[in-house]
Amino acid sequence: MVEVLERGDISFFFRPAVQPADALETTLAVQSFFMVLSTAHGVHRRVRIGKKRMPAPSGERLWARVERVGTMQRVIGDQMEDEHYTTKTRGERYQPGARPIAQGCYAFVRHDDHVHLVYRVDAPELDAPDEVRVPEAASHLVLFERVPRGRATWTIEGGPTLLDDEGAELVLVGVDDEPEQGLGIDVLPA
Repeated sequence: MVEVLERGDISFFFRPAVQPADALETTLAVQSFFMVLSTAHGVHRRVRIGKKRMPAPSGERLWARVERVGTMQRVIGDQMEDEHYTTKTRGERYQPGARPIAQGCYAFVRHDDHVHLVYRVDAPELDAPDEVRVPEAASHLVLFERVPRGRATWTIEGGPTLLDDEGAELVLVGVDDEPEQGLGIDVLPA
């Protein structure tokens, strides 16, 4: 049995690595990778992915953390601006602002006793570094942080409302690159 728990818009971003302030060209090395989940009721969540990419559909597990929750300005405002600063050892530094990679729709779906995050991207950016390219569609099993922690740290028990708290942690397990076929749902809103 499949039940849609939440639908919304998903956006993927990467923040380029710090550069010397006097560099003539900026490189597109990746400092961080995150997604923004924007719900239909106006809540936005910035979720940082630990490995700077989405998990492969072969069962790869990647850790993620909810960094900010609130308005879109609060969630990504501090990430979008370039920064110039000075360090004692490296001198003047330049941190480029975050850049969008892809946008689309997502759904949290309960399938039997577990939850999937499924998405389909409809507007990929072509100039993103290869290491942060986002697949056109994917399904990830979501493991939630167990509270209080017992013997196991992660559990399949939970839902998307657990991600409304800043600092919430989760594990994304790559399952499928064709979520509509695997779960029998349409990711795009009806």
